[in-house]
Amino acid sequence: MRTWRVLFRDILALAGPFWRSRDRWKAIGWTVALVILTIGQVSVPVALNVWSERLFDALEQRAFPMFVTLIGALLLIIGGNVMIVALHLRTKRRLQVAWRGWLSRRLLDEWMAAGRHYQATLIEGEHDNPDGRIAEDIRITTEYAVDLAHSLLYSVLLLISFTQILWTLSGSPEITLFGTDLYLPGHLVWVALIYATVGTTVAFFLGRPLVRAVNRRQTDEANFRFGLVHARENSLAIAVLHGEPDERRRLNLLFRGVSRAWDRQTGALTNIFFFTASWSVLSQVFPVLIAAPRYISGAITLGGLMQTAQAFQQMIAALSWPIDNLSKVAEWRASVERVLGLHDAMLALSRRNMVAEGPTISLRRTAEQVFGFTGLEVQEPDGSLVISAFDGQIGPGQKMLITGDPGMVNKLFKVVARLWPWGRGRLDLPQREELFFMPQRPYLPIGDLRAVVCYPMPPEHYGDEQIVEVLQRVGLEDLIPSLGTEATWENVLAVGDQQRLGFARLLLTRPRWICLQDATDGLDPDAEHTMIRILQREFPKAGLLVMGRPLPLDGGFDRILTILRVNSHAEVTETPVVHTVPFGQ
Repeated sequence: MRTWRVLFRDILALAGPFWRSRDRWKAIGWTVALVILTIGQVSVPVALNVWSERLFDALEQRAFPMFVTLIGALLLIIGGNVMIVALHLRTKRRLQVAWRGWLSRRLLDEWMAAGRHYQATLIEGEHDNPDGRIAEDIRITTEYAVDLAHSLLYSVLLLISFTQILWTLSGSPEITLFGTDLYLPGHLVWVALIYATVGTTVAFFLGRPLVRAVNRRQTDEANFRFGLVHARENSLAIAVLHGEPDERRRLNLLFRGVSRAWDRQTGALTNIFFFTASWSVLSQVFPVLIAAPRYISGAITLGGLMQTAQAFQQMIAALSWPIDNLSKVAEWRASVERVLGLHDAMLALSRRNMVAEGPTISLRRTAEQVFGFTGLEVQEPDGSLVISAFDGQIGPGQKMLITGDPGMVNKLFKVVARLWPWGRGRLDLPQREELFFMPQRPYLPIGDLRAVVCYPMPPEHYGDEQIVEVLQRVGLEDLIPSLGTEATWENVLAVGDQQRLGFARLLLTRPRWICLQDATDGLDPDAEHTMIRILQREFPKAGLLVMGRPLPLDGGFDRILTILRVNSHAEVTETPVVHTVPFGQ
């Protein structure tokens, strides 16, 4: 866990640029407005303090005209307070949501870039449940930061205002204590400082375990939410396998973790509440007890007594900011740690620092029209060998098959997709060319079918005529009336239809380099042959990389690489090519 100094430095480095972003003038304007309105909020208790003195003096003197005048003054104070509070609330919430939106976009840009959202699942560190960190912890980080900053500024201004008032109300600098005359200017101020310091010190030591308890609870809550989401997303598989009892046991186990974390937080809060409950009661009567001797001796009026007591209370309230906000500060710190944990992981991934001083697989854009591997060696994040070094290249119109051990083929697919940077050697691609990837299960975003077909491009990139044509060509003409329908399509469409959608995207994109990984295993033989004919007739000059299950391509493959497991790692061997007879001959 970071120290407070490091924590503030890191969060300012991450979230501080919001005030230098393109919306900086709005952010600065809202911040300045909050400061001005906070000054206005402090003026209300100051005005009430003066009003209270005059009220009790009027009551003591039985001055009814002054009493009526003070009622009118009170109405003005109330009206001003209502206006200030309403404006303050609206301004504060605008600043909070703008800051949260900016920080969410920044973390989303870091997380949802260059495969980092996937790579983060492969490395160790405090960055689990990124969805909860972005959705909930950023909210707490920004909202609580503004709330705490405002309350701290309010307390500081309140302290300055009432220190001056209480210093004046302390009266003569000479006081008698146990028969001894002492020269102590502003003695009530020093009493308030000592009183608040004792309370803050005790509360600080009682509250230290609360930070750890809050952090643990937030982590367990996020794990429980993730378990529920995972069960919802895999509801069909669970229902088919009748896995509900096991899922209930697993979810109940996660909730037991939440319950234990809740109990730990309850214990930490109980220790604090034992102290704050008694402290709050004492704080209500202590100021009156302190000022009462001067009233009894006739040194001050009843109004002076009440003004002194209120000034003392306001000063104590300002000095008690650490006590009052200890729980909130603990929750804020825990969320900041979680946000920074995700940011640190994304920063490490962007710098390829997963293995200390270790090599990574590089991408080289070649001037030649060649795709392939040069001295490629695949490793685990800890540096252990997975696939020994090998070479392999193809050019435009050529076809390469990589088959063998399914786990190793899948890992090499991640290397080709640039999701697995651990290893040595190079991945070679032509300049300005990208591979079109067709994994075993294409990703289907939640939305209308038109957007699903066009993914990752926006639907506006293609015309409806193009979309309708490609759906007809891949045998999905029944889906054309549903183009505007929103649904969770991965739960609606069969696996074979999902793979047909992958070929529809291929026809829309028209790439020059294609990589398929078991992209037709959900199709019946006739449908598979139809997709292969589309592939070969529409993309005769495209370089084709097939990984996993071989496809019955016309003419066969130009190169065949087989990955075989040898002890703790795998080796790649090249199989002699035997050209096949095209379909129908």
